[in-house]
Amino acid sequence: MSQDLCRCGSLSFLTYLLVILFGVSSWVDINGLWVELPILVQNLPEGWDLPSYMAVIIQIANVAPFVYTVATTLWPHRVLELPVIYLIISVGAVSCLLLAFLWDFTSVIAGTEHSTALFVLQFFLALVDCTSSVAFLPFMSLLRPEYMTAYFIGEGFSGLVPSLVALGQGAGSMECIKVPIGGNLNATNTSMYEGNVTMNVMATNLSQYSQIEFLAGQNVSELMNLTLPTPPALYSTFPVYKEPKFTVRTFFLFLMCLLISSGIAFTLLNFCSHCKRDHVVESDCAMLRDESVQSSLMETTVDAIGEIVPLNDEEMSPNYDKISQVHFNNKGNAKHNIVLDSEHSNRKYSKDVVSAISSSESMTASFKKKGFKMPWMKYALFLFLTGWLNALSNGVLPSLQTYSCLPYGIRPYHLSVTLSNIANPVACFATFFLKLTSVAGTLSVSLVGTGLASFIILTAAMSPDPPLVGHTSGTFLVILAWVLVVFLLTFTKVSIATVFRGEGRKALLWIGASTQVGSLCGALITFFLVNFYKLFEVGNPCR
Repeated sequence: MSQDLCRCGSLSFLTYLLVILFGVSSWVDINGLWVELPILVQNLPEGWDLPSYMAVIIQIANVAPFVYTVATTLWPHRVLELPVIYLIISVGAVSCLLLAFLWDFTSVIAGTEHSTALFVLQFFLALVDCTSSVAFLPFMSLLRPEYMTAYFIGEGFSGLVPSLVALGQGAGSMECIKVPIGGNLNATNTSMYEGNVTMNVMATNLSQYSQIEFLAGQNVSELMNLTLPTPPALYSTFPVYKEPKFTVRTFFLFLMCLLISSGIAFTLLNFCSHCKRDHVVESDCAMLRDESVQSSLMETTVDAIGEIVPLNDEEMSPNYDKISQVHFNNKGNAKHNIVLDSEHSNRKYSKDVVSAISSSESMTASFKKKGFKMPWMKYALFLFLTGWLNALSNGVLPSLQTYSCLPYGIRPYHLSVTLSNIANPVACFATFFLKLTSVAGTLSVSLVGTGLASFIILTAAMSPDPPLVGHTSGTFLVILAWVLVVFLLTFTKVSIATVFRGEGRKALLWIGASTQVGSLCGALITFFLVNFYKLFEVGNPCR
């Protein structure tokens, strides 16, 4: 009775919550590192060069999902997901524990001080998180298709939860301080226009640039390195970071607790009897697709209202274990056939079992008399879209968020980060009500998301003077663009993965591989554009 109270139709609330908690472990530790950056850069020798190091380390770690994909291809009959997932969660938890005590440990390499402990432990975190894309999704084929949405909600929470905790911690909180410029003003550049000499001068103690105009006719060489009284109205504005409400150690210990909770949830999904009622046996689905096997099975027909109707003895065969299938009667109504072995031929099935069978996607797949698989062109297109959308959402856009939002101010930057992290799980939850399965619909939403991403890239490329900077409308547009682009890209990715859920475990493996390849390409391209070609410039948050 208590188990029935935890269910809504064919869905179990308990299983749904456990799947969400399991999905949190996918990227929670790496996402935690990114949101903690404003505090880390203040205490580590790399400063704001730290994100570029982290991006390279994450891409190197993509060797792990490549090895896993090759191993799965070479040994397709071995179930590798369970031990690999336990390894992923365990290594992630241990790495977070070590980071809590060693994150600020540095050493000198080639004459330069580096954050060696952080880099090594981040590499292990990246190894396991990148592998989660190709291990977690195939595991979800064990559960009914309805729970795929719950997994992506959990994956969205893996970014949202650390962001909210870091927000409560005060990571990145700053004040814009106005200080009168004084001291020696060193001329760094001069230019002549309209009869005036303009000198770009720098306050040596603040490292902030300002301009002072001198009347034409003065000797510019005499003005170099000249100590001048500061005009009362001349100020330099620069950010000052506030002290966080709790330490970095506490933050990493919190991430460790989240990973341990995800490990417990994963164990319950595998071994709890209540959760096992939501399992779908993949081998049964494979047997169902073999028409020669279906024709020789002993059948007991269950009509649409759950009534048990035995078939004639001559139609029965005791050669196979129980399996499920669906047929249509001559009126077009679905009948659910439960196949029994001879030992259980008189066993009556409860309505819960009948409901479980009717809700299984393997049952729905057998409605099709021909071509139960997705057309190969649609299959290839959806894999390409998965790679493209992940290149934007996981590779390009996160690397450019600072350049895109910071020129509009520190508050719009924090709002765009927080609201976009909220948009991620909301988009996952929206797929529970809105189904996007057609090629035309998927392409349309993808194009709209790509257009919004292009606008964001434009604002980043034009930093520190993006469109409508200094105007309320510009601030509103950039925040809205970030929220919508995350929502649309996530909604499309989850919809594609849900469609591929019906194609089985191998299809989900390819979705995971496309996710990682797309993320890798997007991150590498952006890394070179930012760090080698210097195409982007950070705006002043105190503008």
